Amino acid sequence: MNDLFQSEHFTLHQLADGVYAAIATELGAGFSNAGLVDLGEQTLVFDAFENHLAAADLLKASQKLTGRKPSSVVISHWHPDHWGGLQVFADNSILATLKTRRAMIPLSVEMLQDRQDPSRMEQVLRETEALLAVGTEPTKHHALQVSIARQRHDLAALPTLEPTLPNQTFEGKITFYGSLRSVELIATGKGHTISDCLLRLPQERVAFIGDLGFFQSQPFMPYGFPARWVKLLNDMVSWDIDTFVPGHGPLGSKVDLAREAEYILALEALVEQVVQTGGSVEDALHQLLPAPFDTWQVVGHRFEANVRAAFKRQSTARHKKLAS
Repeated sequence: MNDLFQSEHFTLHQLADGVYAAIATELGAGFSNAGLVDLGEQTLVFDAFENHLAAADLLKASQKLTGRKPSSVVISHWHPDHWGGLQVFADNSILATLKTRRAMIPLSVEMLQDRQDPSRMEQVLRETEALLAVGTEPTKHHALQVSIARQRHDLAALPTLEPTLPNQTFEGKITFYGSLRSVELIATGKGHTISDCLLRLPQERVAFIGDLGFFQSQPFMPYGFPARWVKLLNDMVSWDIDTFVPGHGPLGSKVDLAREAEYILALEALVEQVVQTGGSVEDALHQLLPAPFDTWQVVGHRFEANVRAAFKRQSTARHKKLAS
């Protein structure tokens, strides 16, 4: 039993005095992980979950555990499952890189359109529920249950949704100083997306790395830059850090970083073999990942999305090379 704070949306893990990882529960409204760091005179939040149902509990956790509301919120990248709950922290300093903020703007417009007319989201939910009713093998059945819970939470949050954007942007590195600790906010550039950032706590040997980290599950790669991503993961392995808080999955170590890098390389190699032999994207989709990745949890259509994105990228590169 977790006695720190009870929420249906996440479990809190104390990593040091005043440092907490909020790990999303499978059937809650958080979907992605978040962090809470007490600096001494101020509290910092790293990522804000998928919607404000979960973010509201993170605010309550901050008040209970640190005695104050957060003063700063960092958004790791532009994917909405990490910032959909920002309205809870609208009166805070909200930081992201400039490219991240720019990519969030059109998504905020789409959110408002869905709030005005939720029929698209309702239709997707009905289709997913219909798939579950048909019956599938256990792994897919469970994945559909998780997807349905997520969609229902998002629809429940929709009527009161107020898309909120960062009010500060940064590049490079910012150090936050407090009486308890100092933390480093680092923009890492291209990796999982066009612009990622992470939060490093040198004294505690902890890092919150957003979606640069997917532990014990297949990462989501369609918007990524595989070579740069793998380099970042390998660089982090050399850091004087013991605990890494990923954007998805449980807490991990350098072993998990290395294993994730191996997955990315394996996925790229799988697709490259098909492309080089003139195969189709359907051929690539029928390939099997090597162990242990063949048993990794698949959320939604991540494997298919990863293969299609890699096939398009590699096919384009091959055609350009042949045409030159």
